[in-house]
Amino acid sequence: MDSKFGEQKSKIVYPPKAIPLSTASKWTENWRNRKEIEDINGFFIPMEDIDESRKEAGIKNMRGYLGIDGEGTKHLLLVGVNDKGNDMIDEEKGQFVYDHTKPCPQQCGDGNVLNGGE
Repeated sequence: MDSKFGEQKSKIVYPPKAIPLSTASKWTENWRNRKEIEDINGFFIPMEDIDESRKEAGIKNMRGYLGIDGEGTKHLLLVGVNDKGNDMIDEEKGQFVYDHTKPCPQQCGDGNVLNGGE
């Protein structure tokens, strides 16, 4: 696992787009505790995030959580949801939190009525 997340577990093998639950928990806490007025219009979501998470057994839907990392970058964290509407986030069972989204602004594409462009 990438050491930049500050966590290594010998039993758990993280998929390329997964982040440790402890990291996701901290980022979502940062979001809930933010002080500034939000400036995010949306998120660019790579299909590989969705494809990777869909490989997990039992996923019926997905849920997104907003988070802020230690450098202040905003993230949309994706988790699988089971048929009862519950998040599937058990790393021991291979259920991970996925992130490689990019916030808009920066990754907005050409201007349109949804992203604030004309």
